[in-house]
Amino acid sequence: VASREAGRAAAYAKEWGIDRAHGSYEALLSDSAIDAVYIPLPNHLHAEWAIRAARAGKHVLCEKPLALTVAEVDAMEMAARESGVVLAEAVMYRHHPQTLKVKELVDGGAIGAVRFVRATFSFPLSRPDDVRLRPEWGGGCLWDVGCYPLSFTRFLLGAEPVEVFGSQVVGPSGIDE
Repeated sequence: VASREAGRAAAYAKEWGIDRAHGSYEALLSDSAIDAVYIPLPNHLHAEWAIRAARAGKHVLCEKPLALTVAEVDAMEMAARESGVVLAEAVMYRHHPQTLKVKELVDGGAIGAVRFVRATFSFPLSRPDDVRLRPEWGGGCLWDVGCYPLSFTRFLLGAEPVEVFGSQVVGPSGIDE
């Protein structure tokens, strides 16, 4: 585990029984015993640290969204390819047994032909200092949870949507809440 503060990294490592704690991200990337990293940082830091990890020869599991722009995704993909490492977006639901069973049922025709999907994923966010509310950090509900219904539908059906409709509430910071 790594943190910008050695004490925080050590405390987290102790709490979860992790053998190594680094007081900087650079130190973690320099550790030759580390083969892969998980990047759960705020959205605007994903591209930078995924690229740095790839160039350090580490496989990367990056929290979603992988990046905030297509150019960042392209740069991340290039760094991973040039370094011969795997870069993957951390979308865990796709590997959950329940999801795989639903896909199996749909593929097998258990519910008939799917012609319409309506999905919602939301939760109350009442912490005004939450990173999800900072537009300059890639905040907003679409990046955080709004991506799941569309991603799930595409995965489940193995196809792109014909049409997508959405609605939003824009908060005081200008991001979609």
